[in-house]
Amino acid sequence: MALIGRHREQSDFLEWMCSDEPELVCVYGRRRIGKTFFVNELMQDYYAFDASGLAEGGEASQLNAFHAALTDYGDTAKAAPADWWEAFRRLRALLERAECPRTPEGKRVVFLDEFPWFDTPRSGFMGAFSDFWNRWAQRHTDVKVVICGSATSWILREVLKTEGSLNRRVTHSLFLSAFTLGEVEEFLRVEKRLDWARREIIECYMVFGGVPYYLRKIQPRLSLSQNITSLCLAPQAPLRDEARILLDSTLSNRPVYYKVLSVLGEKKTGLSRKELLEAVGVKDGQGFTAVLMGLEECGYIRKYENPYRKGRKAMYQLIDPFLLFSMRFVGGDKFVSDWATYYDTPSYNAWRGNAFEIACLCHLPQIKRSLSLSTMSTRDFPWRSSASKRGAQVDLVIERPDRITYLCEMKFTNAPFSLSAAAVEELERKREVFKVETGTKHSVQTVLVSAAGVKGRVDEIVSQTVSGDDLFV
Repeated sequence: MALIGRHREQSDFLEWMCSDEPELVCVYGRRRIGKTFFVNELMQDYYAFDASGLAEGGEASQLNAFHAALTDYGDTAKAAPADWWEAFRRLRALLERAECPRTPEGKRVVFLDEFPWFDTPRSGFMGAFSDFWNRWAQRHTDVKVVICGSATSWILREVLKTEGSLNRRVTHSLFLSAFTLGEVEEFLRVEKRLDWARREIIECYMVFGGVPYYLRKIQPRLSLSQNITSLCLAPQAPLRDEARILLDSTLSNRPVYYKVLSVLGEKKTGLSRKELLEAVGVKDGQGFTAVLMGLEECGYIRKYENPYRKGRKAMYQLIDPFLLFSMRFVGGDKFVSDWATYYDTPSYNAWRGNAFEIACLCHLPQIKRSLSLSTMSTRDFPWRSSASKRGAQVDLVIERPDRITYLCEMKFTNAPFSLSAAAVEELERKREVFKVETGTKHSVQTVLVSAAGVKGRVDEIVSQTVSGDDLFV
């Protein structure tokens, strides 16, 4: 199976693996994003040692697994290490052998996968690993240690932001994000031999995001609708409980995470911290700060500033396509069992609009490139009116530093979008409401982002258009 996309990441990683310095590289990201596959595809033929933590099991189980890996690489000890200090002493002895495997450039590569799982309570794992790195590995310029994990919040807290023994010891960190639409298209074409239209690929992204594991489960003999049903909605669908597993693996099994995501899934432009506290029904405090920070660090939600909001300007918005889909349609008291029969219902149309906006937010660099803004610093945020009657909502505002503001309207339609007289009137009204409520002195222009393209003239109200094709660049 070929390694799709991630060209910059591949280049950086291989450069680190070939450097003339000791390297402690942390590869992290959400569950199912392809971290292990990425490292294995590039380095598995050259490992001097590799081991993986166990999802379940205490210290003894983790040490037994580590012992098995040591044995695979030539360690002759009969018993498992008594503790992690002994485990890393034995690893050091393996790496110091003359016959230790090396890369063609002569480097010794150690890969510790699912790194957070090794660190069971009171096991002393982090202390022993830190000692292994500080007192031995970092003194050898040919040693490359790669640690990898899905528990994003743990990685950030214990490895990348720690004030303890690994503080500033990590030489490079690599966050693997979801595939872009262009990479999804390449994956489906190369791995699945699928020739779906780009509008179908966009809707596929709106359900599965750009997560390789989910895309790998798509069956080419089925339509997109049938795949959604079989993978997510059927009683025994393999992804039916995936949202819960995802949150448990990257954060923890706390109901408040589900509540926050569920509430944000109903609010396209997001909510403030105060609004979230009221909606979720919890008291303010440091615990809720950790919840929001954890969801943001994992890439499930984003925090953005609305410069026209009174008081605290920070807002929180759900931006993970798969979690939005799961919160709306999968599990619990949800009744959707066949995706094809759900088309054109009010709930489907509401989800579709929200999901396409999320897809666009995840491809903001592509939108800005289409608008010739790639090198320009901008402020980007959704906006909603404070008026209780005849208010307005803008999917995405892009404020340029040269006093031009774009109001981006996202449209996901079955056919090329055609502006009716009513649609023109509504866009004009939105623009006027925005100008009046914000008091902006910028030139305010409307941009239309249409997944299926645009039919007919739009220059009466729309200054620029961005097509679905532009999102694939």
